[in-house]
Order: sequence, then C-alpha cells, then structure tokens
Amino acid sequence: MRELRRDPITNDIVVLAKNRNKRPMDKVKFQNDIETKESYIKNCPFCRGNEKHTERSTFEIIGADGWLVRSVYNKFPIVEPCSDEIYGEHEVMIDTNRHNGSFYNMSEKEFLYLLKMYKNRYISLSKNIKVRYVSIFKNFLRRAGASLNHPHSQIISLSIIPPEVENEINISKRYYEKYKMSLYQNIIEEEIKYEKRIIHDNKDYLVMVPEISKYGGEIRILFKQNTRFENIKESDLNELAIIFKKLFRNIYIVQGYNPFNICIHTHPINGEDHDHFYPHIHIIPRKYSFGGFELATDVYVSSIDADKLAQSLKFT
Repeated sequence: MRELRRDPITNDIVVLAKNRNKRPMDKVKFQNDIETKESYIKNCPFCRGNEKHTERSTFEIIGADGWLVRSVYNKFPIVEPCSDEIYGEHEVMIDTNRHNGSFYNMSEKEFLYLLKMYKNRYISLSKNIKVRYVSIFKNFLRRAGASLNHPHSQIISLSIIPPEVENEINISKRYYEKYKMSLYQNIIEEEIKYEKRIIHDNKDYLVMVPEISKYGGEIRILFKQNTRFENIKESDLNELAIIFKKLFRNIYIVQGYNPFNICIHTHPINGEDHDHFYPHIHIIPRKYSFGGFELATDVYVSSIDADKLAQSLKFT
C-alpha cells in the first residue's frame, strides 16, 4: 500500500512506503563516525588547552577548571561581514570541552550551558541592522557534514531570509489567513489528540515524530508559545535542556551512535510579529542518503513507521 502525502509544515511531497525498510543493505563502516573515547586530543583545535588553534572567542561560560562552552569565529566562514553580495557572520559554538562529549552523553547542565550560548550569540548577531535572519544548526559526524569530530554547533547571521524558512512562514501565513488559526497550534492539538506520535508533552514543548517528513525518522520539537528565540526564559531553557538530555539518551539506546543534523527555525529579524509562525527544532537523522528518485523528482520516500518510532523513544 502506497500513500502520497504532504508535510503540512514544509509542503514537501512524500510517498509512504513502510515496507521498503526491509530491503537488503550492504553494511558500510565510516571511520570518522566511530564513537570517540578520549576526552582530550592534542591536535584538536576545540579541546580545552588548544585555544591558540582557533580564532578569537566571542563567548565563554567559565567553570572551576576553565571554559565549559565557547564560541569562536569560524576560520572558514560561509559568509563574511565585508561582502556586498551576502552579508553575515559565522561562528563555531563548541558544545563542551570534552572531546568525547556528545548529545548522546551530555548532562542536563551541559545542555543548559549550550542553550545559554545559543541564546547569547543569537541576540548578539541579531543586533546588526543588515541581518534578516540568524541560523543555528548542528552537524554531528562526517555523514551529517561535520569536518571535525569534537562536538560543536554553528550560528550564522544572514542578510537574507533562507528559502526553507521563508517557505515555512508563507505556508503558515496562508493557513492562518484561510482558517483564522495557527497551523502549529492545530498540529499540536491534533497530535495530542492522536497521542501515538508523541515522545514527550509538557506545557511549553511538544516532542513528536511527524507522520510525513522527507527525512525518514525526523523528530520535531514544537514550541507551544509563539516566543521569539531571544525572549526565551531561563526556565524554558532549563526544560529544553532536560528534553535534549532524555531524548538523545533514548535515541542512543534505540538507534545507537548515529549522525544527525539539528536545525532551529526561528523568526526573521525584521520586527514583524508573524503570529502564525512558531519556532521549532528539526532533528534529522542521517542514517540514509537521498537516492536518485528523490534528487530527480523532488518527491521523497519514507519507510518509517512514525507511531512505532515515537513509542520506542517515549519518555518514561
């Protein structure tokens, strides 16, 4: 049985073909995706003690033995502040001083320090009048685009609104104009009613596996309030830190040490309220790559049973 469906948030067209995950697959090992054991590597520029190998620090949280998290200018930036074509600044945010740290083993406190850094750098980079959007994202392991193994995230200010985000905003705006309610609120209400795709639900966030997504096994964290990222309260950051800790612990138990990307989609930096658009976080596993069909047609195939995946990751 095949179904042709659309992702309500992105409008991506997805073919549901759940039995395709039974296809035979050759086993391939990626050397750079092996779990790291050492807490310090002498030639790693992101390890504590090797600061001379990075660009200047823009933010640090200091503990008893030195910095806990640290943001630095990217040596090889995607955008530059001197460019007339596309303005921006690009920083690398080092998640932890531990080389063997990862989202799979970080503590709630470590996640909180990281989220505080996200917020601080977001606010700082948003202040330039040329900036229209600030993108926070993470590549974990080589298959997800990471060039270095030491856990890190990235933040980029841009003089444009990225098409991916603009598309989500326009979809939510059209929905709001047609139905006089928020698309995100409707999704949250429907998922709570259905229950089976929910991993965790509290007063501020809904953690769920979308039934329709071009990324098989994607997890989304939906903000229940239309809060701008710069206005997130510390209590909400605390709650988000707890969610990250529990979620990635469960992912590790169920799926193992796998590559992933994280994309935090926030409001543009243009003063508009966008009542119809809510911040949310995409957690995208990179176990499989797109095939020729997806690249040729822009139609995606999902073999994931969202209900079963959500139940396997559910918080206890």
